[in-house]
Amino acid sequence: MASSAALALIATAAPTSAKPALPDQRTKPSVKIIGGAPQAVGAYPWMVSTQYRGAGSALDRHFCGGSLIAPDVVLTAAHCAVDATAGKLEVTVGRTVLSDKRQGHVRKVTEIVVHPRYAKGDEAYDLALYRLNKPVDGVAPVQLPTPDTDALLRPGAKANVIGWGNTNTRLPQSPDQLRGVSVPLLSHTECKATYKEYDKAVNVCAGRENRDSCQGDSGGPLFRKISGRTYQIGIVSYGDGCGEQGAPGVYASTSSKKLWDTLAESPQGKRMKQLLKR
Repeated sequence: MASSAALALIATAAPTSAKPALPDQRTKPSVKIIGGAPQAVGAYPWMVSTQYRGAGSALDRHFCGGSLIAPDVVLTAAHCAVDATAGKLEVTVGRTVLSDKRQGHVRKVTEIVVHPRYAKGDEAYDLALYRLNKPVDGVAPVQLPTPDTDALLRPGAKANVIGWGNTNTRLPQSPDQLRGVSVPLLSHTECKATYKEYDKAVNVCAGRENRDSCQGDSGGPLFRKISGRTYQIGIVSYGDGCGEQGAPGVYASTSSKKLWDTLAESPQGKRMKQLLKR
C-alpha cells in the first residue's frame, strides 16, 4: 500500500507529460476486471477514468477508476490520490472506449481530498474525492447508499464491478473498452478469514475465483441495481492477487456509518463533507 502522507487540498499546477509517481492499483497487492466482458457504449455515464495529464492516449494515461457522485465531484480510492497533485490529473467521465475522444467529458482536477483516517495511516479508509474545474452537465451521478444501512450488502447477493484494469492474471493486459463482471458479496467472517487486517466497520468484500477486479480498477465502483436505480456500495481497494481462489476483492464500504462519521475529526474531513453535501 502506498505510504500515508499529509493530506492534500492541492492547488492546480502546470500540466506535465511525465507520469507522477503514483501507486499502482489495486494494492496489497492489487485489482482488475477478471472474468468479465466488454460493456456497451453509454451504459455507465457516471463512470470515471482518472488519468495523468499530458501527451499520449487516454488508454496509456489511465491509472485508476472513479465515479461521478455530484456534477463536479468524483469519488475514488485514497491510494490512487494520496500522493497525487491536482494539476497533474484529469478525469474522463462517461467514456466507454478510452481511445475514442468523441465519447464522454474531460475535466481537470482542481482539488484532492483524502479521507483523514487514511492520511493518518489507517489504510482501511480508502476513500478520496476529486473536485472538478467545472460541472459535468447532463449526467446523472451514481447514487450512494444511506449511511449505516446493510440492505444492499447481503452475503450471496450479486453486485457488479467495472473498470479498464488488467484482464490477465499473468501478464499486463489493459483493455481499451470498459469491462464489467458480476461478483457475489461475501460475509465479513469469510473476508476476515483471508485478510487479518480486514475491518468490517468500513469494508465489504466480493468476488470468487476468476471473477474479480484488478490493477487499473482501483477507485472504481462496486454497485448494485435495485428497482431501476444504481447504488454504489463499494470502492475498489485491495486484494491478494486478482481472481485467486479464496482471495476476494476488498472494497471501501460506502454504506459504512463509521466511514462518514469520522470525517468530522479534521479540517480535511470537514472539507470532504462539504463536497459530499451529506
